[in-house]
Amino acid sequence: MDAVTVTTNDRAHLEGFLGDALLMDSFDRVIVVDNASDDGSGELARDAGCHVVRTPRSGYGGAINAGARHVRGEFFAVLNPDIRFLAPDTVSRLAHHFMHKQVGLVSPALQLLDGSLQDSARRTPTPLNLIFRRWIGDERGWVRRGGDVEWTVGAFWLVRRRAWERLRGFDERYFLYFDDVDYCNRLRSAGWTVRFDPTVRAVHAFGAASRKPLTAWATRHHIRSAQRFFTENPRYLVDPRPGTIGPPERRATPRLPERRCADRAGAPARNGAIPTPASSQAASAA
Repeated sequence: MDAVTVTTNDRAHLEGFLGDALLMDSFDRVIVVDNASDDGSGELARDAGCHVVRTPRSGYGGAINAGARHVRGEFFAVLNPDIRFLAPDTVSRLAHHFMHKQVGLVSPALQLLDGSLQDSARRTPTPLNLIFRRWIGDERGWVRRGGDVEWTVGAFWLVRRRAWERLRGFDERYFLYFDDVDYCNRLRSAGWTVRFDPTVRAVHAFGAASRKPLTAWATRHHIRSAQRFFTENPRYLVDPRPGTIGPPERRATPRLPERRCADRAGAPARNGAIPTPASSQAASAA
């Protein structure tokens, strides 16, 4: 499996990325998109043996799309350069979910540098959700249980290439932010599912740039992208789903529906999957 990441003058993060043996050894090739960097990060990636794709300065989605055009195989990974692996079987455990043909994208739980979990799997936001999240740190919409979800943060995805190419990847009109929300929304509309597996974790050096002052460059892009998404998806101007979004569930050991059902001999999984013993996961992903 190949992996795609982007550097836009992200040399410091990329050095850690390339130095992570658990991560680098998990992929056949690592494709680094040099998004018009001038800090030598493209040369750093080339010297590390990566396949480097140079592009004019573009948004994150455009840069990932450029790298994805060079991938081989049925699946590939989309990674931020600030992702680090915690275990050698991270990819194989996530790739196991592709045995379900409806799964178009798989994400792990993301652990922040302080050891806490990022709210990386969520329900599709409404404007009110974003206001609450920014100003009072409200956690509504955070999904902690494993299974099919509405969207996950695009810092670490395993992607089914056929689905990606059918949707033509990220919508490049989103220069920054909401490109992952938009992709997951289009993926589900096309009949695939977004799978979240919190039993697998990776570290994410998350900077929360979109929560900086309203006049900050990143915040302005966040607002602009949100306006585009809600204009094109007006059903999310208010919550279109029944019931209210309550506080996040606090489960000590989150497990996927299919894994819970695996303990019941012959019992069908809630999501329609065939229960698979945990010991066969790696073999199934091969």
